Amino acid sequence: MIHRFLLVICCLSVVSCSSWETKKIPAETYLAQEWEALDLNQVDTYPTFEVCGDLIGQEAIKKCFEREMTNAFYASFEQHAFIVTTPIDDTLWIDMIVNEKGKLCVDSIRMQQSTRNELPLLESYVHQIATNMEKIEAATKHGIPVKAKFHLPVILKVD
Repeated sequence: MIHRFLLVICCLSVVSCSSWETKKIPAETYLAQEWEALDLNQVDTYPTFEVCGDLIGQEAIKKCFEREMTNAFYASFEQHAFIVTTPIDDTLWIDMIVNEKGKLCVDSIRMQQSTRNELPLLESYVHQIATNMEKIEAATKHGIPVKAKFHLPVILKVD
């Protein structure tokens, strides 16, 4: 009787131990699952200026970055005397990229053709502003600095 009881306990322990084993997932399967879950259009932290570093929350940091970027453009534009023959009321859409090292570069600039005709040097001013921009901390994804693209609207009114 005791032998049967021990035999039953041994069988149960062998069967139950197999259910305790962790199943191994092949590295390829794990990477494929992680890749599918990764949203390449979102970053964990937005690019930011040093002045925005103390803010808490992604939305506050993003707004600070956009505000500082816009202020830099407006301040630089005020240093130039734009002389036009017709009034300009346009929104420049500047597509910019902050690379992994925090370097800012202009990807494209969209504006009305009339604005381009009236202010032929405007694009070079935009590129110059981007080149002279203060240091930017790059966006991050899973703690790794990544390239981030953003659209900056700049309202231009010249009478």
